[in-house]
Amino acid sequence: MIRTKGEPGTGDVVHAVQHMRMIVREMRILKALGEEELYNEAKLLAAPYELVRMVAKTGKLPVPNFSAGGIATPADAALMMQLGAEAVFVGSGIFMKDGATPLDVQNNPAERAEAVSRAKAIVIATTHYDDAKIVAEAAEAVTGSMKGLAAAAIEESQLMQMRGR
Repeated sequence: MIRTKGEPGTGDVVHAVQHMRMIVREMRILKALGEEELYNEAKLLAAPYELVRMVAKTGKLPVPNFSAGGIATPADAALMMQLGAEAVFVGSGIFMKDGATPLDVQNNPAERAEAVSRAKAIVIATTHYDDAKIVAEAAEAVTGSMKGLAAAAIEESQLMQMRGR
């Protein structure tokens, strides 16, 4: 599997969108290259030639491409699927409100119901990402709202998505 980078727990999908667009754009570039150009591109990417050739031929990665980090709404999940993700990963952080812990949510029926409604809506939107009516209905079914955090407000040294670069 390969994961697009977004900032987990923020509800700010911008970075995941930018990364997904970059991956798709680079795969399209490979599709347009000739055989001799693919060999050079493999060297530039420091990737095995056969892998680059396979991506150029099929237009997709040989492993599932999933999107994670910043996905907090049914619309976010549907958008990532429309952009080319094959799956989305939503962490438990988006279900917490005002610093609540998973145990707080589990023990508070109202917060638990809200978390369940959001999870169900995201699953529906991911499954039916190409049907705007179903995505809208799923979004409307979510009770309450998540308190988001703009990734731009986080100090760069603290960003999860910057790790491993």
